[in-house]
Amino acid sequence: MLRHMRRCWWICFLIAAFGCNPLGEFGTGEGEVYRGDIVGVNDPLNCPDGIDCSFIRRGFPYGVTLDLTFDPERQYENPGTISTSGEPCGPTFSNTPLLSIPPLAHDQLGLYEFPGSGRLRNYMFVARPDSGPLVGRDVMVFLSLLRGGNIEVRLVAGPGLEICDPSDCGVIDAGACDYFGVFGLSREKL
Repeated sequence: MLRHMRRCWWICFLIAAFGCNPLGEFGTGEGEVYRGDIVGVNDPLNCPDGIDCSFIRRGFPYGVTLDLTFDPERQYENPGTISTSGEPCGPTFSNTPLLSIPPLAHDQLGLYEFPGSGRLRNYMFVARPDSGPLVGRDVMVFLSLLRGGNIEVRLVAGPGLEICDPSDCGVIDAGACDYFGVFGLSREKL
């Protein structure tokens, strides 16, 4: 009996000492990225002035892709970057760092939850692009780790009231447009 208890103690110790960190599995390694397309239909035929009027997308055109590097174990220091591609006026984000919001470590908002059971953990960051149409603006980044290994990212810049045609580069480059986008991402090798 004593031998059995000792064996159980060692097993429990090993699990505690070397147990798995399920969130660490979401970290991107060298040559890896999370990549995915923006959510929302493209229906310019039924929209005023032929502008794509997706109810869930602002600023970003249909078909834009987001790349994310991420390390959940470094959420308060250099957690990752975002980049976009497929935009007719050039990328909105180009290796833009995710900036931590340190006070969230001491606030209940840092533990926010979305409805649904598929989310393991949610994060909030800020991105401040140094080029493109959102240069110098703070963009809220809401990142959700999902069961099954995928990630969902929401990007918000402005209240979403200033709707611009994503192919009107003059207006886009002037930086007056609001942005909202939801991206479903999965891990890919570069």
